[in-house]
Amino acid sequence: MIVSAVAIVGVTGIMGAKKEKEGEGDTTKPLGIALIILAQLFTGGQFVTEEKLLGGYYLDPLLCVGLEGFWGCVYWAILLPVFQSIHCDPEG
Repeated sequence: MIVSAVAIVGVTGIMGAKKEKEGEGDTTKPLGIALIILAQLFTGGQFVTEEKLLGGYYLDPLLCVGLEGFWGCVYWAILLPVFQSIHCDPEG
């Protein structure tokens, strides 16, 4: 399902880029598609590495999910105030 969603985003981005006139193209579309592909590769690598390293151990599933959620909350509790303090020019 994720692969099909990424494929749909990629195809619409490529089709939209072809329709735009030359010289007026938006460079963020190819960058966005590249970031989506990079994120999918990173996530896939993470799943494979996690399975390789932890495949031989019995780990309580609820504990693993709880720890993953806990550390995700800690990371975002640190990063969100930092991101909030960054001022961006709305005019670009």
